[in-house]
Amino acid sequence: MTEEKRKFTEKELEALFEKAGKHGAILALLHFDSFGKEKEDVSASLVELISRINAEKGVLYCRGEIEEVLESENDKGKSYSTFTEVKVLFASLDIAISICLRYGPITIEILEPKELKLNSEALQGTLLNASSVGQQFSSFFMNKLLKDGDLAEFQENLKKRVEHGKKLLADKK
Repeated sequence: MTEEKRKFTEKELEALFEKAGKHGAILALLHFDSFGKEKEDVSASLVELISRINAEKGVLYCRGEIEEVLESENDKGKSYSTFTEVKVLFASLDIAISICLRYGPITIEILEPKELKLNSEALQGTLLNASSVGQQFSSFFMNKLLKDGDLAEFQENLKKRVEHGKKLLADKK
């Protein structure tokens, strides 16, 4: 037996998005662009990007449309470009920030909720998640750039920071 998916009208979706926003979800438009030497690769990279965002934990809805690929020419030859606007419903502010930090949209427009209130605990969690993503980027680049001895020292210091952070949080509770 096949499962049939219900199709929602745009009006029904908008009502669901508004309701979700009242429960902590974030609806946003994310804009991404793509440039390259091969026409097919330019749009294919955005299809793949939308697919990865859609598969992220905490993404409740994701839909993007890719614009027509434009061709340009300069002294280095032909190049191609396009962009996409992706409508995403994130389960929470934490998820929205984490995904925006990882995928780097060129613009972000928050559609819902119109106003967001955070208590200090929620804000703390959000900032820690943002910090964690920043540390992951730092670690990735340090792993690529540092020599073996320097890398071992960096990793040891990172472990100490994590342990110290855990201790500070435990002491607060």
